[in-house]
Amino acid sequence: MSHQPVLTIAVPTYNMDQCLDKNLATYRDSALKERLEVLCLNNASVDNSKNIIEAYAHDCPEIFTLVNRASRGYGGSINQAMDQARGTYFRIVDADDWVDTPELIRLVDELESCTADIVLTDYQIVNMATRETTPVRAGEQGIKYGKVFTEFAGPIQTLPSIHGTTYRTGFLRECGFQMQDEIFFVDEEYVVLPYLAAKTVVYYPFDIYRYQVANPAQSTSPQNRAKYQAHRERILKRLICEYQRAKNADPGNPALSYCFERIRRGVGDHFTTLYMYVEDRNEGRRLAKAWQSWLETQTGTFWPPVKQKAAILHLANLLHLSLPCYQRLKGLYLGQK
Repeated sequence: MSHQPVLTIAVPTYNMDQCLDKNLATYRDSALKERLEVLCLNNASVDNSKNIIEAYAHDCPEIFTLVNRASRGYGGSINQAMDQARGTYFRIVDADDWVDTPELIRLVDELESCTADIVLTDYQIVNMATRETTPVRAGEQGIKYGKVFTEFAGPIQTLPSIHGTTYRTGFLRECGFQMQDEIFFVDEEYVVLPYLAAKTVVYYPFDIYRYQVANPAQSTSPQNRAKYQAHRERILKRLICEYQRAKNADPGNPALSYCFERIRRGVGDHFTTLYMYVEDRNEGRRLAKAWQSWLETQTGTFWPPVKQKAAILHLANLLHLSLPCYQRLKGLYLGQK
């Protein structure tokens, strides 16, 4: 490419050849040539992923680049993409997802003149089993189009996710953000840690990303949440420590309230995993007690807000209640659905 791209998209893949063609096809548009860079990170796949990427890179070298990696690690592949990215802005699209091409073009058009550290956009959740779609709006209704905010509560309607977040590449490098490697759930790092350093955020109502759910192979499935619960705990511990460090350095940091809410939900959600998803209920209680003990040593910031939820989960665990029964119990005692 002779011109600096406006946007770099990282597409990490490990044995995703059945989904990859659908993903990559959504970037191959003449309006994106020399404005979009797609780094296809082949993380030691043993299927046909490499050949699929090579075909796209051969047909459209202005957009596609094959990056072969010896490791399967997701976080390491994103770190490499952030280091290698030539685009002014950077975002991630997982190999089993895809984008809406016209909406992506609208985003690239806006990014030509954008200077914000963080760009929020909308996305749709696509259920693999039913093919039903659910729109997710990142910004408030009636928000001024393209207004740059320095107060993070201003534009945020739902908690930002990896599917609706684009970062200024220079900002990611300036704040020194790196993901942990060889570990699941690093997307939580991606939508918390950079926010602690960001100064500006903008929202564009572009419905870009298509995020597939109801895939049992996803790390967010109950089975995988239980299997990799130690990974989630490691992620949450890093987030809590970095949050405390940022709060001590600047108690007036406008991103703290958002980051607190994001981490609080993760902390509570982890109790659900330990009490309800770990197959051996005794082991789940042991792990939950250890998690609680660690939280209580961290200045008490994140234990009090989840204490009542943890108590109900503990009861549900002892009674061997199913998850639907627990949900009804939680609604009865906490007024939550």
